[in-house]
Amino acid sequence: MEPSRKTILVVDDQPSTRRLIGYALEKAGYRVVTAVNGLDALEHCSRFLPDLILCDIMMPEMNGLEFREKLLEHQTLKTVPFVFLSARAQTEEVLEARKLSPQGYITKPVEPDTILETVKRCLA
Repeated sequence: MEPSRKTILVVDDQPSTRRLIGYALEKAGYRVVTAVNGLDALEHCSRFLPDLILCDIMMPEMNGLEFREKLLEHQTLKTVPFVFLSARAQTEEVLEARKLSPQGYITKPVEPDTILETVKRCLA
């Protein structure tokens, strides 16, 4: 792996969403690691520091909001750029997520171009 290649952690319980996002990011030159929920993602974060996290909100075991709260408790992990992905676009859900200071909020269904634009902005 090239030292300059950025690693993105994609957290989503839907395999099709992980595949779609992973494919778009890998095609753009990023290294992609996936997790199925917040617990799985925390385990990944204990092994490596991602350059960016894209995370669904509604997931079993540990949802995206809970995962983000855990990250904010860690000195190193709280500085990792974080973007929520959600099918929920109602104002109440968006406001709840924004309280956790993400760098972005993307509504599903996700478009690869939107993902790539957001990733580039967050990593700039």
